[in-house]
Amino acid sequence: MGRPFGLGLRSQLMLALMVAFGAAFVLLSVVTARLDESESVEEQRTRAVGLAQALASGAGSRGGSLSEEAIAGMVEEGLVERVEVHAADGSPRTWGVIDGDPDATVTTSSGVELRVWVPASGRGDAARRSLFLFYLGLTAATVLLLTYVLLTYFIVRPIDQLRLASERLAAGRLRTSVPVRGAAEVARLAATFNEMAALLRADRAALQERLQDLERTTAELTTAQEQLVRSARLAAVGRLSAGVAHEIGNPLAAIRGLLDLMQSGDLDPEEEKEFVGRIQGEAERIHHTIRDLLDFSRNEPAREGQIESSADLSQVVSDTIKLIDRQTRFRDIDFELALDDGLPRVRGDHERLRQLLLNLLFNAADALGGKGRIEVRASNGGGVVQLIVEDDGPGIDREIIEQVFDPFVTTKATGQGTGLGLAVCHTIVEQLGGSIEAVNREQGGAMFEVRLPAAAFSIAVSSAVSASAPTAP
Repeated sequence: MGRPFGLGLRSQLMLALMVAFGAAFVLLSVVTARLDESESVEEQRTRAVGLAQALASGAGSRGGSLSEEAIAGMVEEGLVERVEVHAADGSPRTWGVIDGDPDATVTTSSGVELRVWVPASGRGDAARRSLFLFYLGLTAATVLLLTYVLLTYFIVRPIDQLRLASERLAAGRLRTSVPVRGAAEVARLAATFNEMAALLRADRAALQERLQDLERTTAELTTAQEQLVRSARLAAVGRLSAGVAHEIGNPLAAIRGLLDLMQSGDLDPEEEKEFVGRIQGEAERIHHTIRDLLDFSRNEPAREGQIESSADLSQVVSDTIKLIDRQTRFRDIDFELALDDGLPRVRGDHERLRQLLLNLLFNAADALGGKGRIEVRASNGGGVVQLIVEDDGPGIDREIIEQVFDPFVTTKATGQGTGLGLAVCHTIVEQLGGSIEAVNREQGGAMFEVRLPAAAFSIAVSSAVSASAPTAP
């Protein structure tokens, strides 16, 4: 339901005009009545004076010349209501029965006083007053009707068209326009509205074009990030290859020795069976080494639902340590693991998380120079799993600690590092919706803290957001 907006412009103006005309009508009625009343009193007094003078001219010296029949006839006909004649030496003579002050008093030269009361003449005045008020009301009604028509045509209808066009524009129909007509101010408002709609259409087109450019840039950036991650993975494979020779060379030497002993023919069946089993074990060892290396170096493009997948962080740590524990560079490094029991699964796939941890371990091993201690801890932080990799080396140079995750930032000598390992770590963590931070420990060494969203927590939040999202009509 829309909010109530009260009376419209036309209704408010008409109501104001009706109140103004009503007040004027009442005031004019009162003034007209007062003026008519004043005119009636003056006319009544004039008639009374005229009758009194006419009677006085025929009254004689003592007033006895007045005809009683004539005066009584005048009273009966309503020309006068009362007549009194007062002679100086006689009793007064009276015709009529009305009380009050006389309307006219005339005294003759002989001392006779005549007092005359005449009736009020109000009927004609009331009729004239009613006719005047009728024409006044008719004029007011005509003015109101004309005002209503002019308001509707010149103001209300154009403004209503502007209102409807504004509602369509607010609904996203940017092709809306209104005719430029009506009063000058309303016409200018309509022209301004059309200009605004045109600007909105241009802005919408420019915004869509920028969005398309942004989508293309985002796609290119995503591709570049994926290529960076794959390049870093291949670089890590290259760093692992030095240890692969040792991992494969020892089992191969053992297999060759066992085969030489078997070819001598001096073995009994039980010894031959034992040697075959040992050969199978060494071959299986080679197979596992090569398989782990191939699994890690597999060049897979990012999958659409990769972020929505989950992995067991404890298993990731175990597989990564297994991959590097026999590498030459880690031979004199002590590993300490502190993994909480019952860690929730985290967002991301197993291989990417293993690449993240492997890059952090390589970085720590390079800082230690092949000798020292590396500690890997993992704990549940309530919807977030914290993975910490720290070493007791010299720490991170203070000049680059703020840019340590930027590409190609490194303190290693030329040819010993690309500066992409930590940048790839930052990219992987950012894609998974987590965060990574590097600090120097007070007791010496560097610490990298990775915060990864727990898979169960992420799924619950995604479900809640999906449930609260409005359904498209």
